[in-house]
Order: sequence, then structure tokens, then C-alpha cells
Amino acid sequence: IISDKYDSSFCKAKAEYYQNNFAAAIKDLEISIKHADLQADQMYAILYKGIAERDNNQIKQSIKSLKHGLEVAKLGNTKYMAMEQKFLYQIGLSYSALKDYFNATDFLSKSLIIAANDDERADAYNSLAIAHAANKKYGKAVEFGLKSANTLQRSGQRNRYAEAIYSLSGYHFLDGNNSKAISLLDGLESFAEKNGSKYYQAKSLFEKALLYKNLKRQKDSDSSYQAAIRISEQIGAVDLISAYQ
Repeated sequence: IISDKYDSSFCKAKAEYYQNNFAAAIKDLEISIKHADLQADQMYAILYKGIAERDNNQIKQSIKSLKHGLEVAKLGNTKYMAMEQKFLYQIGLSYSALKDYFNATDFLSKSLIIAANDDERADAYNSLAIAHAANKKYGKAVEFGLKSANTLQRSGQRNRYAEAIYSLSGYHFLDGNNSKAISLLDGLESFAEKNGSKYYQAKSLFEKALLYKNLKRQKDSDSSYQAAIRISEQIGAVDLISAYQ
């Protein structure tokens, strides 16, 4: 049994959050904030409260909470730089949820400047690409999508790299560069096949089927789709088949 009020409320809030009970999680995080003995603990509770508020569609309140957390982090000068980065990043996501892409890209860019590792950099690049694409700035989406993919490739995160390539292909399509969109998927399909990753070989084919359909190349779309289904059935990837049906 956890007797500490901070720990018990924080653990309860995390469980509630993962059950999508955001309102209850917010209430327990408020208790955690009040009972935190350490500033770092308090900041984590504020951070997760802001995230839960965004997921509970209280986006303006989420930004208010996260900005408060950012100010608390700044009081420690460089001591809480890692927390500053997390708050800046989450504020950027909340502004994206509000479709305020000017502020979204501003805060995401600030989070990128003080990112401490490749994971944080890749996440920031990816979120910047998504924000620019939503704002119909497809050239910028391509730029940051490529940076995200390169960062993930450099850090050896093959699965995340593959997902970044699918996104990048989509940005090239939106930017009017259809040949590049196709060549990225061709390259990933070939790489997956050579390295024995039938899952990503199949997923690349599904993505190509979607792209060809958007390009009104129905014969190519059908061919890619059938090949993807065949490989997916071989490896029992029912999740892939259902995702692309």
C-alpha cells in the first residue's frame, strides 16, 4: 500500500489516464501537485495534468497548466532544462490541437533547440512536420519529416524510421512530388524484403496501394494491395489487413 499522498494520487492518476478516465486523472494529479515535496515531482504532476486536460478536450486549460509548469521549470535556471523541453514540446502539441499552427511551430521549435537526445529531436521534427502539413505548408512538412526520418535512422530505430518514411512519402504527395512519394515506398519495401521484415514489406505495399489509388492508378493499386494481403496472411498480420481494409 502506498501511504505517501503524492505517490498514491500520482499512481492512481496514471491508471485512470490509461483507462481514458481523464477527468478523474486530472483531479488526482491536482492532489499530487499539492502534496509534492520535491519540485521535480510537482513538475511531473503538472506536466501530466496538462496532457490529461488536452486529451479531455480542455485544450486552453491544458496550455495554461503547461505554461505554469514551464515557468516553474525556468525558476531552476538550467537545473530543470529537461523539464523545460518537455513543457515546450507539450505546449506545442496543445497549440496544434487548437489549430494555432503559428504558436505550435514556435513552441515545438523551442523544444527542439534544447532537446537532449535523438528521441526528443525526432519527436520534435515529426510534430513540426505534422503541424506544417495541417497548415498546408507541405514543403516545410517534407523538410521536417526528412529530418525526423534521418534522426531515427541514425539512432537505429528501424520501426519508427519506417513509420517516418510513410509519413514523409505522404508529405511529398501533398507537395506534388509523386515520383518521390513512390520511390520512398519502393525503397522501404525493397529494404524490408532484403532484411526479412515481411511485416514492413507488407505495410509498404499497403501504403503504395493507397498512394496509387490517390494517383488514380487503380491497376497498380490493386496489384500492390493483393501482394500486401498475400504477405500479411503468410505471417498472420491480421492487424495490418484490418487497418487497410
